[in-house]
Amino acid sequence: MGLFGKSKPKDDTVEQMRVLLDNFQFADLQNFCTQTLGIKPAIDQEHLSSIEVLDFVWDQYHKGKIQFLQLKEFALHNHIVTENFFE
Repeated sequence: MGLFGKSKPKDDTVEQMRVLLDNFQFADLQNFCTQTLGIKPAIDQEHLSSIEVLDFVWDQYHKGKIQFLQLKEFALHNHIVTENFFE
């Protein structure tokens, strides 16, 4: 167990997710939200920002509405990264 009772696998998953999300473009993030959750994140249309969408994705992850595996499969299916990325 890690600090404050967090398990090592969970920490590893969060780090892998951070690295994976760095490869997503703004449109990729929006498509992921639409395809996975069926909704687009509410963002300021005048200041379209991937940061807002990333915050939305992390919020949904922490609420348990999305999982790392879903993000990984989306990234592979949409050629955002290759299988070698996960080795």
